[in-house]
Amino acid sequence: MPLKKAFLMYFLASLFLFFEMAVQVSPSVMTSQLMKDLHFGVFGLGLMSGSYFYSYTAMQLPSGALFDRFNPRLVMVISILTCVLGCCLLGLSSNFILACLSRILMGFGSAFAFVSVLVVTADLFPSRYFATLTGVTQMLAAFGAMSGQLPIHFLVNFLGWRPTLFVFALIGLFIAALVYAFLRYDKKIFHSPSTAQVHPNFRAVLKNPQTWLIAVYACLLWAPMSAFTSLWGVPFLIKVDHFAPATAAFFCSLMWLGLAIASPCLGYVCTLFSNNKAGLVSSALLGLLAFTGILFFSLNAWEMVSLLFLAGAACAGQALSFTLVKENNSPKIIASAIAFNNMAVVISGAIFQPLVGWILRELGENIFGYRMALSVVFGAYLLGFLISFWGIRKPSSNAV
Repeated sequence: MPLKKAFLMYFLASLFLFFEMAVQVSPSVMTSQLMKDLHFGVFGLGLMSGSYFYSYTAMQLPSGALFDRFNPRLVMVISILTCVLGCCLLGLSSNFILACLSRILMGFGSAFAFVSVLVVTADLFPSRYFATLTGVTQMLAAFGAMSGQLPIHFLVNFLGWRPTLFVFALIGLFIAALVYAFLRYDKKIFHSPSTAQVHPNFRAVLKNPQTWLIAVYACLLWAPMSAFTSLWGVPFLIKVDHFAPATAAFFCSLMWLGLAIASPCLGYVCTLFSNNKAGLVSSALLGLLAFTGILFFSLNAWEMVSLLFLAGAACAGQALSFTLVKENNSPKIIASAIAFNNMAVVISGAIFQPLVGWILRELGENIFGYRMALSVVFGAYLLGFLISFWGIRKPSSNAV
């Protein structure tokens, strides 16, 4: 395929990812409205928002199998429409149960977004571009998440949270139409579409110890984005550092900006020096140092901006983990391996969002409570550093 056409396919898949990330983080700027209108507290908010990640996580391995077996176009269109349905249902929700069901639908559809971009990348581009394009993919995801914070904050204030969700639904319908019309290429299928062929793929992925270690690292390095930036960061900055809501939303979005800038740069540098492991270690260490300042020190606005940017940049190690997973597994099961790693990334939201909400409920929504609750993010950076330094190895040559 000509390179221009390959980039067009990549762009179309990236639109889905951009949309999915905005949907994923949108509750972070609707927290007070959701709790007031749907009648639940901070733990309920954590469960409702986190329910997105339960279905997202559950669908990762099936999404990998589907992308291994079928052309991406139909799979992507169905998943986008499912996400649109979830947006509409949340906009119509009147209670906690319906809100959770709508987030589950959103997660179900969104589960295919990140995998779809990496599968298209693996299908259409030479392998030497994979690390850099994975970083670019993470950059696009970060910009999508940024659009789900400060711009959506103003949209929610102008229209209300329910109409905002219907705006999301219209955007999703437009993207689905573009994908259906233009995402067309011949995909190489390595195995029969028989269901019996799916399970050996998963067994091959799961039998690799490095795949597990990389997945745990990816989960931990995404915890700051899923627990802090996507939900609890705005109320933390309001309560602990006394920033105005719009300022807090803007400051949280700077973590996404740091991630967006650092991801392609880290991928390029690690490819240049052929040392992905060093990128994982340095990312976790940078995040550990930056979040120590955010969590435990009183900072002025410029200090907070700087550390939030660095903490987000540190999460670029998560994007780099996909390169190591690809290199550690056979080309025949790349989509399944990528999906497994992405499952580990997203399960961090299912774990850490409700966990922070539960700790807040037990300790109280005060400065001490927020600092102790978000200490789990500090612990995630620390454990990620230890795993990357002592556990993860460079891939063996026979892995690919």
